Amino acid sequence: MNCPFCDEEIKDRAVVCKHCGRDLSLLRPVLDRFAALEERLAGVETALQTLSEHVEGTRLRDTSPVRPGLRWRVAIAVVPSLVLILLLLAAHWLIIGVLDLNTWILRLVSILLPLPFGAFGPRAIGPALGVAAAVAVTAVWGMLAITGAIDHVPILPQGAHDWIETAQYAVSIALAYATGHIVRSVWRRRRTGDDRSLVFEIAQVLAQSSAPKNETRVHAKQRAENIATWLNYAALIVTAACSIATGIGRFFPGITKVLQ
Repeated sequence: MNCPFCDEEIKDRAVVCKHCGRDLSLLRPVLDRFAALEERLAGVETALQTLSEHVEGTRLRDTSPVRPGLRWRVAIAVVPSLVLILLLLAAHWLIIGVLDLNTWILRLVSILLPLPFGAFGPRAIGPALGVAAAVAVTAVWGMLAITGAIDHVPILPQGAHDWIETAQYAVSIALAYATGHIVRSVWRRRRTGDDRSLVFEIAQVLAQSSAPKNETRVHAKQRAENIATWLNYAALIVTAACSIATGIGRFFPGITKVLQ
């Protein structure tokens, strides 16, 4: 510390200044109190600095882009699928169990219902096909259970013919979901020019394998986009036709012949 009279450096516990000889015993309590206050002020400044850094870090995290966690992404994919399954089961119970309408009406409804869910389902083709298969199998199994409870018949199909018909029904629902997914892909591509789909990658491979000599990069990309457009339309037509053929083709043989 420094002497309050001559400002020379002395020991912290000194009672007499060795430089000017002044008595410091009367000022010692005051000096000790000032030292304690300085320590407290330093502690407060450190705490305020730490708090300020914490608040600033929290503010940066709050303003950063929010990415949904794994549970939220799973919920986004699962909840619409459960809703679709419940709608299919409700349609089956209403059309067959309550109204006792023709079976082809149920098949037609089972083709129309998955279309919007497929259009607003997962973007990637892999998860979309997985959801389509899961929805189709679960819904058809639930319909078999409802039919067994109403008519008091075995839940599982009896015989090869019944198994084939059940499989065709499930395929029809899955293809209808896939058709909705393709419609969304076509619409998004025409609207935003998104070229991150599997179809565009296939189109690029086809374009590169059939590229003429000295083709510019711009022309190659344009040709790949044209091929991708035709592939999307072809896939849309094929999935829709197969969904109709497997769903209601046996009720209207003429439709099956036309699609074949």
